Amino acid sequence: MALNFTVSYTFSPSTTISSSQVNTNTSDVAAVFQGLEAETKTLAKLKVDIDPTLALEVATKQYVDHYAAYRRPVLQFASITTVAVEAGLDGTSGDIPIQFPDGSMRIETSTTRTTFNITRNAVLVTSGAQSGLTGATSEAANTWYALYAVKVTDSSTLWVTVGSTVLPLQANYATLNTAYGTNGWVYLGLIRNGNGLSGNSDIIEFWQTGNMTMFNNAFTGTNAGSSMPGFQIATTTAAGSLSWSYSAGTSGAVLPNNVGAVTYCGAVGALAAQFIHLEDNANNGRRLVLPTSAAANILLSVDLPAGTNRGAQMVLTGGTATMDLAVTRFWDSALGIGSNPLL
Repeated sequence: MALNFTVSYTFSPSTTISSSQVNTNTSDVAAVFQGLEAETKTLAKLKVDIDPTLALEVATKQYVDHYAAYRRPVLQFASITTVAVEAGLDGTSGDIPIQFPDGSMRIETSTTRTTFNITRNAVLVTSGAQSGLTGATSEAANTWYALYAVKVTDSSTLWVTVGSTVLPLQANYATLNTAYGTNGWVYLGLIRNGNGLSGNSDIIEFWQTGNMTMFNNAFTGTNAGSSMPGFQIATTTAAGSLSWSYSAGTSGAVLPNNVGAVTYCGAVGALAAQFIHLEDNANNGRRLVLPTSAAANILLSVDLPAGTNRGAQMVLTGGTATMDLAVTRFWDSALGIGSNPLL
């Protein structure tokens, strides 16, 4: 905030001045601050020059309004190679607003920049700006990617969607800041490229709402032969149990560290009358128990926490069967209200 006003008299060194001149200047200053006090009491016309950048600076109305009215857009499956970002949240068709951590709002309308394309690399400068994988990386099969809205570095209005295997974890913030600039990125969510079968490199169809993502594809398990949503994490032939131990990461039959809970789906081939347990393999604290005498494949699912020592298993009470285990839905701990809730 800047105060600009003119006093009636200016004085040079060694100049004789009268008391009336001093009193007039004092009155000028007093009038300014009295006026400021009056305006401040009502907040009617008090203005600051720019939006705040430091912790103790005054927040402007537009800065506060951005946060009050903002909702992070969700990711939307477009094809096996592309992912769109939800548009129109500001009431204007085609607009995709992103609120960055420094309070700046950038509104994009270009699908070239906002629709993530896994077959190309992102360009972060105005000339040729486009979405894609970060740096010079190439698409990898059966891999998780974190998608970020990233400021175009030489523009005050443009942003692009970037895919990276660097997850939105506190330990990775310095790496993300180096790659995209401090206050230059916003995490949008996770996608899975590949259904767990050998060499598969198609983006899995999904629905994202808030911090929950549900897979909407259908793949046939390796052994049980049932059509399942999501991606396969374990399989076995002619066994009495099937277990998957939690492993964090982005490549293979793993879960990213920021996934807090998942829905597991189990497929079991034909078997004689007995019970099937689908449960937490750490302490068996939560389980789905299904009695069956099925002569055909069976599907069952259960929601369980994700984390160290919190995997899943299927157990038969007798006999053996072919079995597949998949992840069909997950909750992302790094997503919440606002732009970057974990920053």
